[in-house]
Amino acid sequence: MRLTTTCFLNIALSQLKRNKVRTFLTMLGMIIGVMSVVLLVSIGNGLKFYIEEQFESLGANKLYVMPGNMFGEGGFGGAGITTTLRFDFKDVATVERVKDVVSVSPIVTSRETVSYAGNDFVVEIVGSTTDIVAGQNIKMEKGRFFNRAEESRGANVVVVGAKVIEELFDNGDFLGKKITMGGEKLKIIGMTEKKGGVGGLGDDPDAVAYLPYKVAQDITGENDFYMLLAEITSEDEIEDAKEKIEEVLAKRYDEEDDFSVADQAQILSMIGSILSTITIALAGIASISLLVGGVGIMNIMFVSVTERIKEIGLRKAVGAAPRDILIQFLLESVLVSVLGGMAGVGLSYLIIGAISRFFPAVVTFWSIALAFGVSAFIGVIFGVIPANKAAKLSPIEALRYE
Repeated sequence: MRLTTTCFLNIALSQLKRNKVRTFLTMLGMIIGVMSVVLLVSIGNGLKFYIEEQFESLGANKLYVMPGNMFGEGGFGGAGITTTLRFDFKDVATVERVKDVVSVSPIVTSRETVSYAGNDFVVEIVGSTTDIVAGQNIKMEKGRFFNRAEESRGANVVVVGAKVIEELFDNGDFLGKKITMGGEKLKIIGMTEKKGGVGGLGDDPDAVAYLPYKVAQDITGENDFYMLLAEITSEDEIEDAKEKIEEVLAKRYDEEDDFSVADQAQILSMIGSILSTITIALAGIASISLLVGGVGIMNIMFVSVTERIKEIGLRKAVGAAPRDILIQFLLESVLVSVLGGMAGVGLSYLIIGAISRFFPAVVTFWSIALAFGVSAFIGVIFGVIPANKAAKLSPIEALRYE
């Protein structure tokens, strides 16, 4: 007697319900595995989209001039730029003279601890000129940015992100207060608009302190600049300006790998490539838990075959074909795996909904399809061996089994 698909499914579900605790524990490996894959891929994609959004908000008319070769083995995609070259004011003046360059923001950056009234907080300091306001598309929430006069004389003033204020001050009264950084007393003259998330020149755009470059150089001990941010008249002039900047800097430096000039598209492409590689690697690591879950399914199915030997013998005795037994046990294995995958996806959505308030996370269809497809595939692969064992049992031996 050949059973219908509905009968196979009903028998499989009844077997899973009969051992609820064991079924849940078997599914747990798949739940954790699917959840890990979806979460890691979603966080990686969210971070990628967020960084793209941050760069796009700066405008497409920016060029990033950095020491070393960003596009070679030692660049963003390699082990890091190892050149000792740093830019000076001659480089700034050289780039400023290029046609279609509106302004050049030289940048000094470092991580420093700021203190106020016994409270400490680590920030990313960015020392530059007032041109960085346009170069970074900085918007003020309170107060103001430092002006040309403060920049030129190296006034001890600072503009901070919202998170710095939250960490150092118990109330909203912070303008005019002095914080300590690297032994220097700095007067807070403004707070930038809160952005949230990660990105920008620092790890967190709300945990950044902007200083006149002379003050930043005093604090860090750096006399040169690690990057120049050039604003171009328009996006249409980017390519021409890029070629001209490369040409004038090549006259100052002998090696072509001494510096790199990149536009927004190139920067985003490099960052996107790195984040995609990291995301895939993390998803691969998380997938190991899916394999562990698959082994758990196989073990439990072997136990189930042993427990149901007499049942298998009886079904064969009344006409069930080996193929029917194979399908039955394989379906049970796949059901455990798929139900675990569904639960993992559901939990992923709940967790991503909670963490998306604090960290960028974007659920993509391909990550769910991948995790779900792999879980079903693992159910088949790891269910075949015990199902095949059940199908090959001799009905006479099975009925005599004690």
